[in-house]
Amino acid sequence: MMRPRDLLRSSISYYWRTNVAVVLGVATAVAVLAGALLVGDSVRGSLRDLVLQRLGRTDHAILSSGFFREALADDLRADEAFGPSFASISPLIVVQGGVSEQASGRRASRVVVYGVDERFWRFHGLPGAPGPFGLDGRDALISRALASEIGAAADATVLVRLERPSAIPIESLHGRREDVGRSLRLTVRGVLGPESLGEFSLQPQQGEVRAIFVPLRRLQQDLDLAGRVNTLLVADLASADLIKSAPLSDLVRRRAALEDLELTLRPIESRHELALESAAGVMDDKRAAAAEKAAEVSAMQAKPVFTYLANTLRSGDRQVPYSLVTATDLGSIASVPAVVAGSSARPPIVLNDWTARDLRVGPGDPLTLEYFVWEEPGRLSSRTADFRIAAVVPIAGAAADRDFAPVYPGLTDADTIGDWDPPFPLDLRRVRPMDEDYWKQYRTTPKAFIPLEVGQALWRTRYGDRTSVRLVPASGQPLGEAREQYAIQLRTAIDPLAMGLMVSDVRESGLAASRGATDFGEYFTYFSFFLVLSSLLLAALFFRLGIEQRAREVGLLRAVGFATPGVRRLFMAEALVLVAIGSALGVAGALGYASGMMLGLRTWWAGAVGTTLLTLHTSWFSLAAGVAGAFVAALVCVWWTLRGLAGTSERSLLAGNLASSRQSAASSQQSPSYVGSGLPPAPSAAARPSRSVEHAKAGSRTVVPLLSGIGFGLLGAGLATSAAFGVLDRTAAFFGAGTSLLVGCLCSIAFTLRRPTRRPLAGRGFWPVARIGLRNAAARPGRSVLAIGVIASASFILISVSAFRRDAPSTTDPHSGVGGYALIVETLLPVARHPDLAEGRESLGLSNTAEMKIEPFRLLPGDDASCLNLYEPTRPRILGASRRFTESGRFAFAGSLASTDAERGNPWLLLDRDVGVDVVPVVADLNSMTYVLHRKIGEDFAMEVGGRLVRLRFVAALDDSIFQSELVMSDANFLKLFPDQEGYRFMLVEAPSALAAQAAEALEQGSGSDIGADAVSTSARLAEFHRVENTYLSTFQMLGGLGLLVGTIGLAAVLLRNVLERRRELALLGAVGYRRGHIVTIVLAENVLLLGLGLAVGVLCAVVAIAPAFVARGGSGLPALGGSGAMLVAVLAAGLLSSVIATKAALHTPLLDSLRAE
Repeated sequence: MMRPRDLLRSSISYYWRTNVAVVLGVATAVAVLAGALLVGDSVRGSLRDLVLQRLGRTDHAILSSGFFREALADDLRADEAFGPSFASISPLIVVQGGVSEQASGRRASRVVVYGVDERFWRFHGLPGAPGPFGLDGRDALISRALASEIGAAADATVLVRLERPSAIPIESLHGRREDVGRSLRLTVRGVLGPESLGEFSLQPQQGEVRAIFVPLRRLQQDLDLAGRVNTLLVADLASADLIKSAPLSDLVRRRAALEDLELTLRPIESRHELALESAAGVMDDKRAAAAEKAAEVSAMQAKPVFTYLANTLRSGDRQVPYSLVTATDLGSIASVPAVVAGSSARPPIVLNDWTARDLRVGPGDPLTLEYFVWEEPGRLSSRTADFRIAAVVPIAGAAADRDFAPVYPGLTDADTIGDWDPPFPLDLRRVRPMDEDYWKQYRTTPKAFIPLEVGQALWRTRYGDRTSVRLVPASGQPLGEAREQYAIQLRTAIDPLAMGLMVSDVRESGLAASRGATDFGEYFTYFSFFLVLSSLLLAALFFRLGIEQRAREVGLLRAVGFATPGVRRLFMAEALVLVAIGSALGVAGALGYASGMMLGLRTWWAGAVGTTLLTLHTSWFSLAAGVAGAFVAALVCVWWTLRGLAGTSERSLLAGNLASSRQSAASSQQSPSYVGSGLPPAPSAAARPSRSVEHAKAGSRTVVPLLSGIGFGLLGAGLATSAAFGVLDRTAAFFGAGTSLLVGCLCSIAFTLRRPTRRPLAGRGFWPVARIGLRNAAARPGRSVLAIGVIASASFILISVSAFRRDAPSTTDPHSGVGGYALIVETLLPVARHPDLAEGRESLGLSNTAEMKIEPFRLLPGDDASCLNLYEPTRPRILGASRRFTESGRFAFAGSLASTDAERGNPWLLLDRDVGVDVVPVVADLNSMTYVLHRKIGEDFAMEVGGRLVRLRFVAALDDSIFQSELVMSDANFLKLFPDQEGYRFMLVEAPSALAAQAAEALEQGSGSDIGADAVSTSARLAEFHRVENTYLSTFQMLGGLGLLVGTIGLAAVLLRNVLERRRELALLGAVGYRRGHIVTIVLAENVLLLGLGLAVGVLCAVVAIAPAFVARGGSGLPALGGSGAMLVAVLAAGLLSSVIATKAALHTPLLDSLRAE
């Protein structure tokens, strides 16, 4: 007796052709599903590898918005808490610069410039220093990427352009706006590869790193930064815990000195006071608050001081030029009445006797003060303020204090007024000999004093409202002791991490960012959905076909005593073996599929992903997950095909018919009637159910599809109407309408196929014969609708997805993705003057023509928030937009939180809305918000700013704009959050195309090259984003097309199955005189009907879905459908080929055997 195991083995080997098809279907599903997951793992693994390689041994970095003492590294190392947790520390300077090769002139912008010495190389375990890395003051090492871009090799001369750091803000009166850059001429000593830290980077990026390594001492010398750096690298001990940010932060708080925070505490011996001053010349609110708190704890009196340069002190027709005026507590200067808040009277001013004599004034006389201010938008303005002289004091005591004035290079250190070199206009013709005598004798002694609150109202800027804080110790306390006491209290009151210093766990954050903004595994799983579905469907169909081929075997097993569950278990065991073999082959296929996709990402799609450094990473978990998913899905499909065994009699099985009684009844009801064909008559009335029962069953099978078709049709019409009247988003509504119509059409087809047919077929020729094939599709309506649905759905998606392809927008339309602007300009160095004013145009080397308009933005450097960045952004780039820009109402929006008509008409106005404490409204592009930042309108993105957590709330989403790399907030909020970000570094230029080309050339080759200007057309920038989106769509279409082809093979299996089920019918047709051509026509007609209906329904519904794209293109044509059209033609050809194969199978069936089965 044959054991079930032997029967199983024999069945698998005997029906090997069908089983091979099942195995290949399962293997394809496993390969695609597991391979898609491997693609995601490989992208994440490659990004992780890049982070680890480029960081070297760096675990943490201490960073600063300014510069701090290089000796801070030694102070931290000397702390007793450093050794148990950290291995080493290295100081360096990290800035961005522009590099050009002198001989060729080839230039690269935004290159990372590292100022390093031997400590950097030792930190990373490269003991070759000072061997191949020993740099003297004129040498540099460059990365391979930089060498390739500028064409530099060893011994080449390069010019490095850098921003000159300045403690004094350039957007203040004393800021140096004309001298913001420095140039270094260096000789390339070597080109570093990744293995030699040539791609060292603290910021995750998938592209190659363009870097240049410069001697630290040379960089400090040329940038006037002696003994100062802006970065410390810290490495963990191998045995230390993974996260050390907290203790390192504590170390920085404990060891940072006032000098690291750009504060100076110096004694004023003549006044027995201490003066706390900022290197910026003005003190911000945070430092001022900490100074007053420390004074209170130290029992000292704190007196704010604000000293400013007045262009003129005028009374009547007499004037004194260029005088320092100090705003302070007038009670410390002279006895004068207090200023009444809100009074309209002229505020008091106290003059020293030298100035009073020169002006010939006294108490009670009026006096006008003229002064410069730097104001928005980036220009120098002259203002006046009226006072009334309250007192005249001798130049003695507090009135003789020349230390009231902060140190301003080029001004306070000059020997004469004639030697002054201020960053604002100075008319030396106004300077008299007596003015020079005053400077020579009294130097920076103020000539006038005004109340502190008045001076702060006149001269306050975002950088602060005082130039120093005077601290008066207790009577009798030695000044040295008081200084030491106050310094301790001030260090306690100040948090260095809220004053510009920052501790970053670069390794941890880099690895977290390597998870990626885009889950490629998820994307490729979506892309491959139809391919996986079609493969599983193919496997199930061929397995079913194999069972139908073995119907007699099943009947024999049932006849000799095998119960139906036992037969089902036998076939399930066979299926389990086939699925297991397919899964094993699929694992190898998954590796090949993932390797092919990674090769594509490195080559064909490299422009979209921005790197060629992605490699295959094998994850057994992903392989197992893919195998398990496909394995279970395949078994479910197989189980579904085995359900029909229970409803089939042994007699039917032995006759080779696997159709259940229910299916047979339905088939007999739908079988076509042939007039004059010689076929046997229909069953007698006694053998058939009553007509009322037939009608009841037919009604139950047709009413549901009919109602469903009507319902989905009405839903589609409603969505299309709502879109036409602007109630819903047009693209989403029309896509929903197309989908609804697709479902409705399929339901209507199901209704038509299930409806009883009463009209007989008659006539001669091929058309009546073809109608036999068309009517045969109704014999198995569920199977036919499934085949039509697969083809229709795939066709619908392939074509409708083409509508999402992005084309170049109009550069003149202010509501397009480019906002009507022609150029995007980014500069390495800040532009202080408004570039749309004459002075700003001149500094950029641009003509002052009315045809050109420039809209500047403030820029906070950060992570690219667009699809061009594979890493997950944690600190996105942010732009500050002016009120002029927000009121212009440019660009198109996809949605907003607008609640008023004005906001709905111009959602940019939402940037001025008050949305709460520490919550700032921002606008982002919808693509970046949804797919990169994974946020929705109304949600928040948290980031740390100045030691506190600030939430950026998305109040509006732009529709496919050039702002996909950054977030946009109002200029006012930008300056509150990031007061240290000076000038404009991002600009949009509106100009005719010819003028825009000239402007781009002038910016990159003329005066703009000094500030590292890069100009790119807005269309080209938007095309970069579109290229990524279109690449994803092409990938989806390619894999979907492959799934459609596999589905077509499944359609062939359905057709073959139909033919085999009707082989007795076809044999009888041949016996009564139907020729081979007639039979071919019948089979072809049925297949063409299924294939044609699927393609027609899919294409027509897709046309509805892409209607907005058609309208957006001005009705000039549909989106580019070349690839989709070619795929549909291939599907049509494959479908016709499958018809031929099925026909051959029918014709090769022995006629006599088929008739004997009757």
